Amino acid sequence: MDIITSPQNQWVFEARKLHQKKHRDAQGLFLAEGLRLVEEAVKKDRVEQVFFHESIASTERGMALLKSLSAKTQNIVQVSSRVLDAIAETETPQGIVAVVRQAPMTLENFSPRGQGPLVVLDSLQDPGNLGTILRTLWAAGGEGLLCLAGTADPYNSKAVRASMGALFNIPIMTGLQWPEVRQWCLQKGYMTVAGSLCNAIDYRQVPWQDKTMLCIGNEGRGFLEIPEEELQYKAKIPLASEAESLNAAVAAGILLYEAVRNRPVML
Repeated sequence: MDIITSPQNQWVFEARKLHQKKHRDAQGLFLAEGLRLVEEAVKKDRVEQVFFHESIASTERGMALLKSLSAKTQNIVQVSSRVLDAIAETETPQGIVAVVRQAPMTLENFSPRGQGPLVVLDSLQDPGNLGTILRTLWAAGGEGLLCLAGTADPYNSKAVRASMGALFNIPIMTGLQWPEVRQWCLQKGYMTVAGSLCNAIDYRQVPWQDKTMLCIGNEGRGFLEIPEEELQYKAKIPLASEAESLNAAVAAGILLYEAVRNRPVML
């Protein structure tokens, strides 16, 4: 197998384009770095191309992954450490980067079982927060993430890494408008609950149900697209002393686990 040693190689050039959202959107692709994420991509049969460094073959787990990849695609390329550094967006790449297909989903073809919460994000800006919320949603048995227009890109590398594989296991919808989401909730019987500090009740007093849509707003400005008067409940998490707020991902985690706490079988 030939080893690519130049960052100017055409395949490398095309992969590096995926660092930018406009190219991810245009091609319906994104990058997944590291063993864990590439393993999840293989499970879902979404790998288009793989770039790996010889170091990945030094472990049993790495060898097993390369074997699985060989059975899925012929687009497996060995590269030098300099080239891998150029493709990857982390400071210390784990020896493997995959070009992966996105899984487009629309509200029209979204059919959750109605047995776990959904999350809608309104203008959340930090991709790390988005990925962490997605990871928690997966762990709590959630069934979908809906991103309103203006929300961070779930296929941003920081969001992908923070999700720890959740984006391969949770349906994700992007570029949505609140009126269409609200109408969908009404049609499907979902209760809407917002994490909020203004005119809200204690989150433990919310009558959580299986069909719950949890709404999380912008980190600093709250809800920008969702009129709060259109939400059924606003839930607050009590804060001690002079603390002003919680990180959006932390607050979402607390509310998600409260939403599922009384389910007969959570996991």
